[in-house]
Amino acid sequence: MALVPPEIVFNFAPGQNHFFVELAEVLTEELSGLGASARLAWDEYPAPCRGRVFVLMPPHEYVYLTAFRPPDTILQRCIGISAEQPTSHHFSQNIEVARDLGAVFDINRRAVREYARHGVEAQHLPLGHTPSWDRFSNSDRDIDVLFMGRYTDRRGRALGSYADIFERYRCHIQFWDNSRPASSGSEGFLADAVKRDLLSRSKVVLSLHGDVEPYFEWLRVAEAISAGCAVVSEHSADVVPLVPGEDFVSGGVRRLGLLCAAVADDQELRDRIRGAAYAKLVSELPMQRAARLLLEAAIALDRTDVPASGLGAARLGYLAAKRGSRPKFDWQPSQPDLTPTEGTTLRALKSLTMSSMAIRRRIDYLERLVKANGDFQVAPIVKHETSCWGVSAARRVTVIVPLFNHASDVPTALQSVLRSDVGDWEMVVVDDASNDRGAEVVAEFLTQHDDRPMRLVQHPLNRGLPHARNTGIAHSTGEFLLMLDADNELRASSIRKLQTALDGDSEAGFAYGIVERVSAEGPEGLLSAFPWNPQRLRMGNYIDALAMIRRDVLLELGGYRTDQRIHGWEDYDLWVRLAEAGGRGAFVPEMVARYQVSHSSMVSVSNIAVTDAYASIAENAPRLMADLRIPA
Repeated sequence: MALVPPEIVFNFAPGQNHFFVELAEVLTEELSGLGASARLAWDEYPAPCRGRVFVLMPPHEYVYLTAFRPPDTILQRCIGISAEQPTSHHFSQNIEVARDLGAVFDINRRAVREYARHGVEAQHLPLGHTPSWDRFSNSDRDIDVLFMGRYTDRRGRALGSYADIFERYRCHIQFWDNSRPASSGSEGFLADAVKRDLLSRSKVVLSLHGDVEPYFEWLRVAEAISAGCAVVSEHSADVVPLVPGEDFVSGGVRRLGLLCAAVADDQELRDRIRGAAYAKLVSELPMQRAARLLLEAAIALDRTDVPASGLGAARLGYLAAKRGSRPKFDWQPSQPDLTPTEGTTLRALKSLTMSSMAIRRRIDYLERLVKANGDFQVAPIVKHETSCWGVSAARRVTVIVPLFNHASDVPTALQSVLRSDVGDWEMVVVDDASNDRGAEVVAEFLTQHDDRPMRLVQHPLNRGLPHARNTGIAHSTGEFLLMLDADNELRASSIRKLQTALDGDSEAGFAYGIVERVSAEGPEGLLSAFPWNPQRLRMGNYIDALAMIRRDVLLELGGYRTDQRIHGWEDYDLWVRLAEAGGRGAFVPEMVARYQVSHSSMVSVSNIAVTDAYASIAENAPRLMADLRIPA
């Protein structure tokens, strides 16, 4: 009589990382091809019985999200599959559960060796080719370089350093936040058909380490090769049977941008690499091999005794945990731990700072009033405009540049607009009563470029950033308004890409792209790196002010608020109010601009204490910010 293999149940907690779900779906298909019964289950009690074996992927995540650690008698009949980097906190958590599992697998040999070092016998689960991932074709691909992964500062700095190279390519940079599991539908996390389609359109997939660990991203690489992409990877360990230089391109982190460009430009090289890698995956790494290893482990576990006692109490404990409060991954605003006295002191310091700024503005006003013998204008004044301003019909895009004491930086910002690869724009610079030569520098620039529609407006009295932006709005004619701070810089394609995003999404109130942060020391990471998600706004701003906004949407919202409590957070307040009104932003997954980091900026003043700012913002978005725990 033939032995009937046990049913293999991949048991997940609601909200687990979806890439484990995708892998389980593939393994169930391959197990079915071997004649085994396999299925996925969510939140099913893993009661051991003859003819059934449970798989936890990964064990630590299941235990955390269910708030239930099965008794050892149950774990002994379970299989664990993990894919955590050996130096991560999650790997350490896995070890604590893995010690009691009947069998343990990991997709990377490096992790298998680390398990052994901790006394856990683990097996390597080799990932490779499977028909459901296959998108290999010779058709044209419209995306030059694709990156997908969790955001880390290391990845942000590296990708920012490639911005000059990537500017002439069509790239797609997709980050997700690793502070919570990337469940299906999580912002930034690409899954299922959407991911397969993106891979089928990409020439090059970039694999970049999140940390210094030389961990080879086997899951990402196997998916990319199966979809017909050429892989460019940072130097990694445990890549066998793949061979660097034959099956993928490998290099140091500083060279990866150039390597991506070289492979994207050279179709012959690209076809040779992806073809060799695909053939090797099909012949040497069929996913059915991993399924067979799982089946063998399940058969061995099913031969062990089924525990006869204690399961009733364990099930009651499981049900109690299920009824209890599960971990919630709703972001909340935070700031360093402070004592009540420290918090009060910081709020007072911020208040004094803001009062001092207001006093300086009043003194400046009085001094100018005296000098003008009482004939002083408070209203904005048009100081200079080019001869073609207002000659033709309204342009589609108005670039608004508020200026205060950035005489040395503003020429770079203005020049970046001139470099735009589209010409249907106008520019309004609003000088907010600078104390340096900023206004003179801008006037000279306009004189030198009289053939472009540009206007310089001046506040006789310093009024602050939101007033300057609102003045720019009042002097604009464009359908779309692009906010550009005087110390920032657009990329040549930014206006076109942001405008295209709005043209392609009539429901989006604004469009934004990724902004690289740079300082005198070099790249410092990325801003605006995550897709639109109103819930993320609850914890703070993640979208830079540099964005293209529909004029009618901005006017409906009343422009930028001038409440002093949100000093430096006016853009954050705008996004929150837009979300509260049911609007949304369109995310452009490419680097569109450069931000000069200044640790003495107005944002630094605003961040002294956040309580009043959050309170003011919450007042204008009661639904979105409901139940927000505002820092004391």
